[in-house]
Amino acid sequence: MTRACWCGHDTLEPFTDGYRVCRQCETLVSTFEHPTDVSRVTADESDLYGRNYWFGHMENDLGFTNIYERANTDLADRCLFWLETLLKYKTPPGRTLELGCAHGGFVAMLQWAGFTATGLELSPAISQIARDLFGVEALAGAIDEQRIAPGTCDVIVMMDVLEHLPDPVGTMRHCVELLKPDGMLLIQTPCFPEGASMPSLQAEHSRFGEVLQPQEHLYLFSRRSVGQLFAELDCGHVTFEPALFAHYDMFLAVSRVPLAAIRASERIRSLAATPTGRLVAASLGLSERLRAEQQRYAQADDDRVKRLAAIETLTAQLLESEADRAARLEVIHDADAHIAQLTSKLRKRKRLRKRR
Repeated sequence: MTRACWCGHDTLEPFTDGYRVCRQCETLVSTFEHPTDVSRVTADESDLYGRNYWFGHMENDLGFTNIYERANTDLADRCLFWLETLLKYKTPPGRTLELGCAHGGFVAMLQWAGFTATGLELSPAISQIARDLFGVEALAGAIDEQRIAPGTCDVIVMMDVLEHLPDPVGTMRHCVELLKPDGMLLIQTPCFPEGASMPSLQAEHSRFGEVLQPQEHLYLFSRRSVGQLFAELDCGHVTFEPALFAHYDMFLAVSRVPLAAIRASERIRSLAATPTGRLVAASLGLSERLRAEQQRYAQADDDRVKRLAAIETLTAQLLESEADRAARLEVIHDADAHIAQLTSKLRKRKRLRKRR
């Protein structure tokens, strides 16, 4: 049976061999049919999102580093970026839950910041790795199997999770029920460009093609469709933030109530309430300075490229001018030679006339 769109629309247009597109809501829908329920891990060595996903598949098929290496690199490359946006709307203390916590690094960072933080992984083996690496609470299994009381979470985080869900409506509904009335979802997921076709993406050299993985990415939402999804779940307040991987992702904060940005001074004060929070604040400050330096470097590099382009243009103009000058000199030399010939002929005629 061919998968319908999450919105219920089942008249979908072909997009690629592995996807069809719902023009009703602008979602890409995978045509891959799994023989088993991929929202559960019952056999850690063989199920899609079991232990091998984070080792053999990540390394051999996707070209990423394994979970142990990412436990080191993600803290600076990803986790600080995510935390900075989370703190824009929610400050500690509070309760957070991360779906798909992987190595547990972001859960640990939330804990260091002052939150009561818990992670969740489908794979028991991976949740154990998170506990071993960072000493965090990491649950194992699907979200609807957990003993988490409704209305108790301040923030639920899911980075690169939404696109993997076989039932995004049901899973998101359950997550929304776990939130406090003013709670928030923080989501990173691929962003399908509305109205796009595969030829148009290829013509634009879009990197969105990198996330077209129909066996894993079952639903690829657009801004329009993700807004529609959460509006139907009574979470109509969606704020799009700059994405870390903006060439193919979107990053959004979702709530039942309007989200108001917290002043920077209040964010710093909330972190300063604990020793580890102060360390996190210092790390965020270093990260901000690093970004500023990177922007300055990028601007300087852009200026250098522009100057080189200007020099190349001037050089081309100079060469063109030199070629024109050389051509004019050649004309002048030819004219001088012609004049010399005429002058010589005139002199000869004058001499002949005198002799006569």
